[in-house]
Amino acid sequence: MSEAVRQLKLAGRKTNLVEIRIDGLSRIDFQQLLRKPRPRVIITNRRTTEGGKFSGTANEQYDILSTAIRCGADFIDVEASWGDGLITSLRNHHPGTNIIVSHHDGKQTPELLETLYEDMRKIGGDIIKIAATAIDSSDNMRMFNLLGRAKAENQKMIALCMGEYGQAGRVLGGMFGSFLTYASLGDTECTAPGQITFDELIKIYGVDRLDRRTRIFGLVGNPVSHSKGVYFHNRIFRRKKVNALYLNFLTSDLRGFLDSFRQILHGFSVTMPFKEHIVPFLDSIETDAMELGAVNTVLVNKGKFIGCNTDLPAIASLLARKTSLRGKRVTVMGTGGTARTAAYAAIAHHAQPTIVGRSPEKARALAHELGCEWTGFENLREMKTDILINGTPVGMHPGKERELVQKTFFRKGMVVFDAVASPAITRLLASAESAGCAIITGVELFKRQAQLQSRLFLRHIA
Repeated sequence: MSEAVRQLKLAGRKTNLVEIRIDGLSRIDFQQLLRKPRPRVIITNRRTTEGGKFSGTANEQYDILSTAIRCGADFIDVEASWGDGLITSLRNHHPGTNIIVSHHDGKQTPELLETLYEDMRKIGGDIIKIAATAIDSSDNMRMFNLLGRAKAENQKMIALCMGEYGQAGRVLGGMFGSFLTYASLGDTECTAPGQITFDELIKIYGVDRLDRRTRIFGLVGNPVSHSKGVYFHNRIFRRKKVNALYLNFLTSDLRGFLDSFRQILHGFSVTMPFKEHIVPFLDSIETDAMELGAVNTVLVNKGKFIGCNTDLPAIASLLARKTSLRGKRVTVMGTGGTARTAAYAAIAHHAQPTIVGRSPEKARALAHELGCEWTGFENLREMKTDILINGTPVGMHPGKERELVQKTFFRKGMVVFDAVASPAITRLLASAESAGCAIITGVELFKRQAQLQSRLFLRHIA
């Protein structure tokens, strides 16, 4: 109880509405917990069969919530499975308490969302809440569409997706009419998967300032949690005083995502593994990106997708700061979009790239497209190299991966470029630097391409 009261006071300094999960309390004293002054309070008491921690009977659960209502709880949250009879009985204790009728799905976002919504309206709560697990980012858009219907029918509703795929919905829900969104006080106090901290929602995403005129940008890829784009672009939007937001969209279904979000996005960044896969979905594409066959930036104009590539000029400019590319032997590790871009930049500046890949078929195919040499990693140690570029994701999980390059490969004067942005100094770069090589980090690449991306986004807004 003392910890609950402490956290309630702490949360009350940040917001005027706080949910208290009393199923996590060993001793409940509503007189102490609901003593004013305090923020408005939602009391939630979920049984273990409802995904909570309360191990008592249904009757005990009902009695505890009845007491909470009599003691002045502003809202109580009960599962829709209670039915209209029990919920009506609860309401009779105190007509001033708002009842949130909830449905939780920890496995998926229900296929028949509209039917679920209609059934829940018949129960007679003040606010309908549907919290479901997103299988892909596109599930968020289904929730937004349902919120649109609820708003048209004057039905107060909370709709959100749980899990990492659902984070975009937690940020954007208010724009589409969700009565509230949930945040944790800190990283260790989340009450549902995918929850974002209160400070992040306000300071990074500015959810208290979002409206239907806010331009939405983001990062599309898998994974996306490592990206610093939300900090970089949102900071620039705030500094430039533009009504825009940048957030992560984790997706495993690119076509489904594009179909779902086409009408609300103004632009987005593209990361692994979609830089090449997105090309067939574009309505137009800039010349360099077309020749390269890889896109990392998309602008959206009236639902039309326009592809660009800021990785290419970023890579070229960073290499130019360290050395001249003309005539240099460039070894490019990887066969994906980043490796393709690095090899293309080398060719465009009169260098001689060689693709090194784990898959001979992919390495041969990419080399054939670009008109350069290729080989496998087993031949890497014999290669003569002036510039080494890592375009693979190896390095993102230090300690769990085998080194791509032996330390004996490096020599003084070599330039080593690792596109992995986190950690900033990968094992590859640490070994190269200790051998006297000039290094270029993935953080430098991120910042440079993001600066170029930001210019495109801001120009698009204007």
